[in-house]
Amino acid sequence: MNRKLDWSLLFLFAALLFGAVVRFEPVISNGFPLNDGGMFYAMIRDLQANHYILPQFTTYNFVDIPFAYPPLGFYIAAAFSSLLPVSELQILLWLPALVNTLAIFAFYKLAGQILPSRMSASLATLAYALSSRAFLWQVMGGGITRAFGMLFLILMLWQAVQLFREYTLKRLALTILFGACTVMSHPQTALHAVLGGAMIFLFYGQNKRGVISSLLVGAGVLLLTAPWWATVFLQHGFEPLLSAGQTSRRTLEFYLIVLNLHSPTNILALPFLIFFYIGLWLSFKRREFFFITWIVLAYLIDTRGGDGVALLAESMLAGTGLIQLSAWISRSDSDQPEGVVMKRASQILIFGSAFYFLLAASISDFQLINTSLKPEDIKMIDWVNLNVDDGKTFLLSTGREFSMSDPMQEWFPALTKQHSATTLQGLEWTLSDKFFPWYEQLVSFQHCADLDCVTSWSAANGVDYDYLIVLIPLKDDESEFGKSLRSLALLTRASDSYALVYESKTALVFEVEK
Repeated sequence: MNRKLDWSLLFLFAALLFGAVVRFEPVISNGFPLNDGGMFYAMIRDLQANHYILPQFTTYNFVDIPFAYPPLGFYIAAAFSSLLPVSELQILLWLPALVNTLAIFAFYKLAGQILPSRMSASLATLAYALSSRAFLWQVMGGGITRAFGMLFLILMLWQAVQLFREYTLKRLALTILFGACTVMSHPQTALHAVLGGAMIFLFYGQNKRGVISSLLVGAGVLLLTAPWWATVFLQHGFEPLLSAGQTSRRTLEFYLIVLNLHSPTNILALPFLIFFYIGLWLSFKRREFFFITWIVLAYLIDTRGGDGVALLAESMLAGTGLIQLSAWISRSDSDQPEGVVMKRASQILIFGSAFYFLLAASISDFQLINTSLKPEDIKMIDWVNLNVDDGKTFLLSTGREFSMSDPMQEWFPALTKQHSATTLQGLEWTLSDKFFPWYEQLVSFQHCADLDCVTSWSAANGVDYDYLIVLIPLKDDESEFGKSLRSLALLTRASDSYALVYESKTALVFEVEK
């Protein structure tokens, strides 16, 4: 009864509890996989149909996309679907959120190895768990690869730190195993496994044993992943992997976005940023450059996914900064974090910050709740499956520029036996340097407000299509895209060259009269 409250354990519990809440809340609210995952759904089914042997191509969208994607998440999803009474869609809905929740505890273990105290690790974990950058893209349907990749990356880094500090055969084996799983889960986390491992070696393992351990880990990961990359190489060469590697843009616009993420204009993340910059200042003061080097390199080598990996280091700095700010407020010694937290002023700051983190995460959840196929969308897709012959070509006018965050573009070819000429997903594996020019063409199509625009776009790009789908915007949508969709729907309905074959509150399907 006289035992003191373990504050670090309390904050870890809060991170796990509220982290799980913000990850599962949009899942529960939707009932259909969030945002993307359509191509992965098709690849899971392709794997099952091929008796768990890697197919040469995926059937997704019928454009001969090489089955070169790291397949570990597909195997796990396919196995769960076969062993449990749940569909692949339910797996894509629930499993990413579960795996991403497990990554919170894995992050705590990693932070505990790098930071000086359990308290700083717990507060870093609280900041990480409630940062939208830690879960937005992880809990989507496409998180069946991203969530596993991040989980295994964190586990690999956790073991690597211990391995370079004190070699044991168990740590070597676990580092190799988690490293191989990282590579087999997602292309970007594979890249960051190499970067993170190199960073840990440079700061923790520059000795003879460290060099030997690094070589053993690299050889072990190559050996364990050989069945996958050797199969891909024999079937396709390395062209698909090289092609996919060209889809990250290093532009001034991207780096301005990164600066904005870390500026006071990012109101939702402002408390996190304050703690982060205090922690960064402390690291410079102590001449500790591990975190800032890792952050900068993560953004430089990977403009698409670097923010999620940089968040690992940023959260650890934020945890350190929160303890330091608490010490300043309570006039305590920051080297004794337990004593700092016991002060009332520090408790108010920490609990207030946690509440703000939770509020900001909940606001981010609304983005996910509204980024999913709705029942009316499913009804339209069901109608296509029942009334349209297989193998037709569709144009989808949805009013979204970036098709990678457009659930209709992603899921339509996955749930039908039709080809969508306006779906970009999967083409990163085939288009190489033509990827971004084609992306710009797809953006221009979404701006079409009349049939002349659609016709000229089709002719210029050599796209012969059979059906045009126009989504109907909400009544209060007065955006440029909302107006364009209404105009295109009205003009197409009045055209003699198109026949309206399906109409609902959310979509119109037109057949081209030939």
